[in-house]
Amino acid sequence: MAFTLGMMPSPKQIERGDKTVEITKICSIKFITFDVFPDHIIQLLFHYHQLITYDEDCDFEESIQNVNLKVDGALKFEISLESNEQLYWVQNTKEEAYELEIDENLNIKIQAQNHWGLARALDTVNQLAINNEIENLPIDISDEPQYIHRGVMIDTARNFLPVKLIKRTIDALVINKLNVLHWHITDDESFPLLLSNYSQITNNSKYQKDGYFTKEDVQDIIQYASIRAVQIIPEIDTPAHVHSWGRSSELSEIIITCDTNIKQYGQLDPTLEFTYEVLKSVMQDLNDMFAKVQFIHFGGDEASIQCFEQKPSIKEFMDQHGIANYFDLQVYYRKRQKDIWINQIKSQKKIIYWYNKKDQLPADQDDIIQWWGLSSQLNEVKNRPNSFILSDFHPLYLDIGVGNAFGDRYDKYQAWKDVYKWNPKIPHNFQGNILGGETLLWGETNNQNTHFQKLFLRSSILSDTLWNPEIKKQEQFWKFTQRLSDMEDRMNKYGFPVSPFTHSYCKRQLQQCFPQLYSTKLELLFMFIIVYLI
Repeated sequence: MAFTLGMMPSPKQIERGDKTVEITKICSIKFITFDVFPDHIIQLLFHYHQLITYDEDCDFEESIQNVNLKVDGALKFEISLESNEQLYWVQNTKEEAYELEIDENLNIKIQAQNHWGLARALDTVNQLAINNEIENLPIDISDEPQYIHRGVMIDTARNFLPVKLIKRTIDALVINKLNVLHWHITDDESFPLLLSNYSQITNNSKYQKDGYFTKEDVQDIIQYASIRAVQIIPEIDTPAHVHSWGRSSELSEIIITCDTNIKQYGQLDPTLEFTYEVLKSVMQDLNDMFAKVQFIHFGGDEASIQCFEQKPSIKEFMDQHGIANYFDLQVYYRKRQKDIWINQIKSQKKIIYWYNKKDQLPADQDDIIQWWGLSSQLNEVKNRPNSFILSDFHPLYLDIGVGNAFGDRYDKYQAWKDVYKWNPKIPHNFQGNILGGETLLWGETNNQNTHFQKLFLRSSILSDTLWNPEIKKQEQFWKFTQRLSDMEDRMNKYGFPVSPFTHSYCKRQLQQCFPQLYSTKLELLFMFIIVYLI
């Protein structure tokens, strides 16, 4: 059984000793390489220098100079990378793998392919260096994630989230070994991305004077994420979720406002050439702004038949062009959208679409499917050879159970234990490839005041599962809660106001409070009675 040393996620392989060594000279930390560190690695080392020396006023410049390399009581990193190239994504789990050795003199050897693997190794060291000491030395760790895609989705359309908060979210991902920030940028409510040709879309839907993102903001976020080994996946959802596009007189004709009391929801009219003219311009901006990303998310979910039916000219167009039904109309739109993206804009970025059990729209083999049904329903698409991202509605939607935007009940809250119980379930003869998964934080009732409480610690648990799913088979449940407790303390230490997973009594009595996964309230009450009697 792997000894996890309180780390989250748990490494794949650990060998350990029995000696505890105090870090007596925290400011004498050294980062050593046989090559010259490029700027992006310098910035990554600076980031972890700040985390490791958190309560001290230490000089980072001294830590990267090749002097005083053998100071007793100091962490001394010897870093060996196969490539110093700056990456904005990785193609396989090997690129995040690392080898880590720490001896009894606090000499630390890190071997990795690139700065993404280095980031994961540095985070492991930071988790081990608790209270200015490292236990169980010497330590030898060989580690690699099980899944390449381990992410969270944030929503900046329902409530605006500023650049500073997005960067802090990236920082939170890194200390959880999460590596994807899926950015749902726009929706019916607003379009906070400043466009070059159709700036009125942004200006007529933004919530405040500075409530939008410029091209410079986007590039800043992508660069910031890359240094910390996180990839950005932008999403502009169409043909539904687009009411914000048509709030100016010049563009109102391309939008069908769906028949609701508040006139909030809208869909693109896929029969108008002007729709595709605007769409091409928006997608050109998207391709230019996000030049250094691998994927683009085109949404494609929840187009309403009733909304299309509100405009008689759409049915006339369908009759004239031999489009049999509204399903085929969506196929028609998607084909034209992809033709613009691939043949006119000539983008090489891979496309992601939303899918669940009800979706039967065609997907080209190189399209990526983000599955928001249940993993148990993957049988519905087991013959599709696509790559899949799993985002099960239960339990990975982090917004549900707290009411919708209008104060009405909205499904059942998914607690942290629900996320713990979740594992990717792959059907027999499944032809697709599971890339990994995401937690989703839709923004109707989320803003910067509630952001981290809703994201964590449930996203921490998803990361633990996607990095090393085998640990659940080996580990007693209360020991998992010890690691979760340590992660809560770690995130609080670094200023992330995460939701506590239990009260302070149970944090001190984890083995009594969490002896097994499926404890009932009655069993828990009985257990407390015994504890108090003792």
